[in-house]
Parts: sequence; C-alpha cells; structure tokens
Amino acid sequence: MHLPVVFHLLGLALPAHLVFETLAYGVGFRLYLWLRSRGDRLSDQTRMTALVGAIVGAGLGSKVLGFAEHPQLWQPALHNPIYLMAAKTILGGLLGGIIGVETAKAIGGVRTSTGDLYVFPLIAAIAIGRIGCLLTGVSDGTWGDATHFMLGFDAGDGVIRHPTPLYEIGFLSVLAGVLWQARARLTLQNGDLFKLFIMAYCAWRFGIEWLKPVTTYALTNDLNIVQNIASDSDLSARSGLSMLQIAAALGFAVYAGHFVRRRSDVRKSVSGFSRKHRDKA
Repeated sequence: MHLPVVFHLLGLALPAHLVFETLAYGVGFRLYLWLRSRGDRLSDQTRMTALVGAIVGAGLGSKVLGFAEHPQLWQPALHNPIYLMAAKTILGGLLGGIIGVETAKAIGGVRTSTGDLYVFPLIAAIAIGRIGCLLTGVSDGTWGDATHFMLGFDAGDGVIRHPTPLYEIGFLSVLAGVLWQARARLTLQNGDLFKLFIMAYCAWRFGIEWLKPVTTYALTNDLNIVQNIASDSDLSARSGLSMLQIAAALGFAVYAGHFVRRRSDVRKSVSGFSRKHRDKA
C-alpha cells in the first residue's frame, strides 16, 4: 500500500484524511443520537446548551493548542488561510470543548453534568478519524519516530516509523471496553464516565507524544501540509515537554483532583459521623 492513500470517486480525488474525518463526524453524531434515544435525563434545551458550548469551545481549543504546539504556522496563516486548517489537534478540541460546555452551562444556569453521553461517540469518532491519519502517512504529522519495532512500517517517506495512529486506535478500542464495563459494573456518579475518559486520553497523549518527531510545515499541492523531518540518520532530539503534553498533564490533573477531593470529603464525612456516634454512645 502506497501512502498517502487517495480515493477516486466520480472523477474526484478524495484524500483519506478527508474521507475518514467526515465519516468520523457522521458516525459519532449518529451514535450520540442513538444513545440519547435510549434514555436521557436532560432536557432538549440543556443538551442544546451543552452542544453549542462544546462545538464552539472545541473549534477554538483545537486551533489554540494547534498553534501553540506549532507556532511556526502563525505567519503562514496570515497570508494563506489553508494554514488555519493545518493547526488543529484532537486534544485541544476535547479540552476546549470542556471549557466551552462549562461556560455555556454557567451562562444558562445548568448545574448538572452533561458529558457521559458523549463518551462513546467521541471514542468512535476519534478512532475512525485516526484511520484517516494512518492512511495519510507521514504528511499527516501524527506518525511517530523512525523505529526498528516489529509494528513499524513505511509511512510514505521511505522511513520505517511507529504507526502511532494505529496504536491510538488500539488504545481507544481497549478503553471503550473498559469504560463500558465500568459503566455496567461500578457505581459511578453522573459525569464520572466522562471524567475517566478524559483522564485516560490525556494520559495516553502525554505518553505517546514521546514517540513522535519534531515536525515542520510546508503547503503542498495535495493539501498534505505537515512534513516530518526525522529519519533514521537525523532524529531531532528535544528537551522538556511539548505544549500538547503540558495541556494533557493539566487536563489529567484537573479531573484527578476532582476524584481526590471527593474521596477526601467522603473520609471527612465518615469520620464526622463516627465521632458523632461515639459522642452519643
């Protein structure tokens, strides 16, 4: 198979990334509608408030973190709008969507959690989108470093690389199974499933980024914008954390802190109850 993959339909050349990104949105939304039809405790107005906040926040967050991760795109974007499409990241979309939802809920006076219903549609959409990243090859900018690992293969530039989009598809498949079992077997509070999903995905992205090379950008005729520069003989070393890893760590910490505080509150409540019981005795 030669990468990048381009599908030819009715005289049109459709890049794999475009095909699977579109499919991801469609499947994710249909899965959301199906899950909601099975029962949703929230009203249509509350759902619409959350959905609008998520869409606006995700769009902004994806771009902000994308440009923060690749500041070299700022200048080209001022002269060519196509670069605005290049700077985007799933993690930024997720974190931005959370901020957007919480902002919309605060404005609309919504106090209940709204995230659980989106967990499996998001997992499905991300996994399908990653198929497009995988088939686009090195020009997508999501592939990993050069490697001799048995799962590595040619990403389209003659270099055997970690197929990190494939790794993420595997991770998401396992995560979906784990969260589905947790949903069925554990006593979770409303909103816990979404928090666990975000924590798991943030932890994954923090770790998998260590396998990815430094990237540079160049507009090409087939709209494949990102070009990885690492190779067997020239792996660009880096020190410290990337902006994406910092964002992932912060996203994980916010929700981990939530569970730690809840456990602390439960302990204090139990301790207070026991003390009161002893005093009465």
